[in-house]
Amino acid sequence: MSNFVQDSVHGYIKLNESETRVVDTEVFQRLRRIEQLGLTSLVYPSANHTRFQHSLGVLHTAGRFADSLGVDKHVKQELRMAGLLHDIGHGPFSHASEKVAEKHGIHHEDLSCKKVDKLEDILDVSADRVKKIIRGELEIGKVVAGDIDADRMDYLQRDSHFTGVNYGNIDVDTIIRIAEIDSRRIVFDYKGVQALESLLTARLHMIKSVYFHETCRIAEKMLERALDEFCKQKSVENMMRLDDYEAHSQLKNYEDENGLYSRLAKRDLFKAALKKETQQIEQDKFEALSGKSEREIEEVIASKAGINERDVLVDIPTPKERERLDVRVKKDGEVRKLDEISSIASSVLETEKNLLDLGVYCPEDNVDKVKPAAKTFLNTL
Repeated sequence: MSNFVQDSVHGYIKLNESETRVVDTEVFQRLRRIEQLGLTSLVYPSANHTRFQHSLGVLHTAGRFADSLGVDKHVKQELRMAGLLHDIGHGPFSHASEKVAEKHGIHHEDLSCKKVDKLEDILDVSADRVKKIIRGELEIGKVVAGDIDADRMDYLQRDSHFTGVNYGNIDVDTIIRIAEIDSRRIVFDYKGVQALESLLTARLHMIKSVYFHETCRIAEKMLERALDEFCKQKSVENMMRLDDYEAHSQLKNYEDENGLYSRLAKRDLFKAALKKETQQIEQDKFEALSGKSEREIEEVIASKAGINERDVLVDIPTPKERERLDVRVKKDGEVRKLDEISSIASSVLETEKNLLDLGVYCPEDNVDKVKPAAKTFLNTL
């Protein structure tokens, strides 16, 4: 017996009995209460879609990928189930809690795998295989956890749809159709390279317009720091068990020393002391910057500005955020990197890398003090 779910991006999504049992569990229903884009709705009010919706979309897209690749029904079901469960370990507000947890050596993929173990009795495929796919340990698992995968294709479309930003429109049909397996690797036929270029371009525009929108980034950093302070009283493990509703309630009752959550609740946000056009960082300086903690840099800048260090927030891109996509394309029987044979892809990826620079945020009243202090700090690197 199958069930159908009406989705705003993909239309009807078909679920088999095992998938329906998983969706109906309390641990999966929790994803209804975790927003996909954290506090992005402070900028894009309709961006309140959830990890629940996204997970169903990844299941659907992974199944389409599997059909195109011609894998057998069992492998297809493993990919669908991994797509369904890949985000089940996410904490509240998605990436904000993820960044806090990763500072303590806890990764949401590992938490997802622990929850897969608890669902093992109702799965119709091997829990171990599903976990390996989620962790990216199987080559066929690149369908779910790769560079051009079901996860990325769903969230680009879904985030574009719900924010109202139209840049996330991509040619999913062509990308899936040109995917193939070559020497156990997933590659893409060169004939469809324009579809791959358009995906990278869409991703770049979504990064600029949504994911690294200045106000979104400031709100995310304020929330991240509020959660970090919260975890000093509550463990990181306890925080990651919460959904957004529970986290809002507990953060409201626990006021961090900076009062950051109270400011977020009123949308009284910090401002950027450095604008994008003045904060470009050369690679050698970025490497020097990466050797320091955000708290250390905040202390230095606050001291130079003559203000309390609590009124300075520093945002350093993580290695994951600066990671360059590795997309393989097959042309005339030879497999090469997409950015080696496409000047468009190379340019887009280089532009994307240069978007991620140092963020320095503070209350609006302190911008005139923090701006020169931050510039002075950068000049000493």
